Amino acid sequence: MVPLQIPGGPELLVLVIALGLNLLVLVGVLGGLGYFLLRIRSGGSVSDRLDRIERKIGRLEAQVEQLQDEEPE
Repeated sequence: MVPLQIPGGPELLVLVIALGLNLLVLVGVLGGLGYFLLRIRSGGSVSDRLDRIERKIGRLEAQVEQLQDEEPE
């Protein structure tokens, strides 16, 4: 039987580079999937989402004004 050899410098470098590239591809795929899932869940087009955000800001501004009016001076 021939004893197993432990990989040296060049082999370890190739192994680390290959693992790093695989990790980058995995993170990219998962990030893209997450992005598309969030886009689907948010619903509607960009203009619809912008209208919803503007309405929400308007409601929050009205609440702030109401709280400031109720505050004793």
